[in-house]
Amino acid sequence: MVLKLLVVAATLPLLVACSHNPYKEPQLQPSGGQPAYAVRYSDKLAAATKSIADAQSGAQTLEQGFGAHVEELKKPAWEKVLVVVDDSDQAGRSADYADAHAEVDAVRDFWADEKDTFTQKVGGNAQYVAKQAGCTADVGGAAGFALNDTMTKELEKRLRSKNDAFTVIDRQRTALGPQNAAALEKLADDVAQASYDVHVVMILARQKLERMVADKDAVKATLDRFVQEERAYQSETGRTDAEKKASEDRVTAAVTSKSHVDDGAAQAQAVMKDIDNTIDSATKAYDAALTTLKSKIDEKKKSGA
Repeated sequence: MVLKLLVVAATLPLLVACSHNPYKEPQLQPSGGQPAYAVRYSDKLAAATKSIADAQSGAQTLEQGFGAHVEELKKPAWEKVLVVVDDSDQAGRSADYADAHAEVDAVRDFWADEKDTFTQKVGGNAQYVAKQAGCTADVGGAAGFALNDTMTKELEKRLRSKNDAFTVIDRQRTALGPQNAAALEKLADDVAQASYDVHVVMILARQKLERMVADKDAVKATLDRFVQEERAYQSETGRTDAEKKASEDRVTAAVTSKSHVDDGAAQAQAVMKDIDNTIDSATKAYDAALTTLKSKIDEKKKSGA
């Protein structure tokens, strides 16, 4: 008996060690106490609330166009078309595609905000070089267009690289021909995006909305404290007019943000009440559209179209 107890006592630490998760989890803290977050809170909460409806309507729009893409195909290998659809559906649900989409979305948001600055500088430099070479043609606009077009195509290429459907299309590109290949690429893009919208975007948006609504009271307290700190800063000896003006602009931004917190949180909470039904409805609509799409492809295959 004593020997058994000794064995158990010696083994217990090992069992505890084996059952303990050896990996450290991310140490994420609520952001409500950070002024940088609090000042942007109202706008970000409104955007998070809107993203639910945007993802649902975006998926619906794409789903409505599935059939049209199939009609554009002229006697392709229909079994390959079905593979493209299945691969795209799975890509939209995958972690790799989601990671790439998050990167692409971040770049697109940055580009939307900064595109004019980049195109002006690139166009201006191109025009200067042309002028130095004795060229009087307007090349700045063309340079700006090329920059924007390249950015769009490279982001598209990055996202497509995470969808195995495009490997299938590349293998069949010669047999498909340019028209079929282009139609099939668009179908693959739309299926993957619709799948991503309902299986990933809406779920993440719900989680973000829950987290942000929980931050409401902390955000309001932080904004009050931030305004007090700015007022104290303005009253310090030696503050220049420019510094006081910049501080007052920060105060205005904080006060404006706080004035929208309660209404924004109320709208978010209203969305949250029915969000599970919304996600369920969007998922069912997508599944139905995918089933209809596959049936249409089967019909085309049987008819030899």
